[in-house]
Amino acid sequence: MTPAAFKSKVSTNSVAETQALAARLAAKLLPGDIVALEGELASGKTTFTQGLTQYFSIDEYAASPTFTYMNEYHAENVTILHIDAYRLKSGNELVEMGFWEYVENGAIAVIEWADIVADILPPEIIRLQFRRDDAAQNRRHIIISSLRGLDLT
Repeated sequence: MTPAAFKSKVSTNSVAETQALAARLAAKLLPGDIVALEGELASGKTTFTQGLTQYFSIDEYAASPTFTYMNEYHAENVTILHIDAYRLKSGNELVEMGFWEYVENGAIAVIEWADIVADILPPEIIRLQFRRDDAAQNRRHIIISSLRGLDLT
């Protein structure tokens, strides 16, 4: 694994704080970026994605596409591809769904359960690892790493 140029651990204490963090990251995203979200059930991955789509003024509610595998959200000058890899067996299934065509055409891909499809992801991804804090119901600990330097303040 390539060392990250940027690595930060952030704790959020509410849905609003998790979504605000997503908005700060969204402001730094470029066409074709891949945002890889990892973490157990109910750790904040979909909440984070909702904050990201809100940043781009996407009116459609970003629900996890567990059974459809992927949802497309369109805003002015940006397409967000929201993927839930939970039911996939490998990255090859994602490739067969046309994943790379979306990315090559400038869509920003947000992948929940990205560890399942890690075999096809390039080192340039922006990786977020989510962990719930059992001591506080709404607290999440999120490790963000990327080869690209990111200032999320």
